[in-house]
Amino acid sequence: MVSIFPSRSIKGLIFFLCFWLGCQDADYKLDNISDPFNLDLSPPAIFFHPKNKTDITVGDTFSIKLYTYDLPEVAGAQMQILYDRGSLAVDSVSADTFFLIESMPLLFPDSSDADGELDVYIFSLPTESKQNVSGTDAMARVYFSVKSPGISELRYNPSETRFVNFQNENIIIKSYGKAFIDVQ
Repeated sequence: MVSIFPSRSIKGLIFFLCFWLGCQDADYKLDNISDPFNLDLSPPAIFFHPKNKTDITVGDTFSIKLYTYDLPEVAGAQMQILYDRGSLAVDSVSADTFFLIESMPLLFPDSSDADGELDVYIFSLPTESKQNVSGTDAMARVYFSVKSPGISELRYNPSETRFVNFQNENIIIKSYGKAFIDVQ
């Protein structure tokens, strides 16, 4: 009698090939320019995301995220963002998830469009079991409106930027990223 099923050796070969091919490591190219480790920053660092914004015109509103990269235990931050006041105006600032413990963090933005400075004060609300946060995540989102064409730079002012833990001890930031806004 002839069997419609393949012989044991063919079954074994098929099983071996499926197992062998299924265990091969994928060869991914990790070249996403938005990944923190591709931004030439030494952690702990803070940066802007996206790093380059080009798809905007005069009159548009866009947002940029303020990001952390491998921050150790922190509970709050005071950041000063410098921008081109002739090209951009701050519309609003909203908190993101980095300082979130159980409830949204406290956020106090203070913008001086006359000087091109945005001061952002943000603090986590501690619980009995957790007082600090750490890692890589977005701290806040800044919304800008575009006033004139050209290339503008966003950067942190290191002398006016400070991170602290729950005991109010300073956390040293090693690298500060920049962002470039190209308005058509």
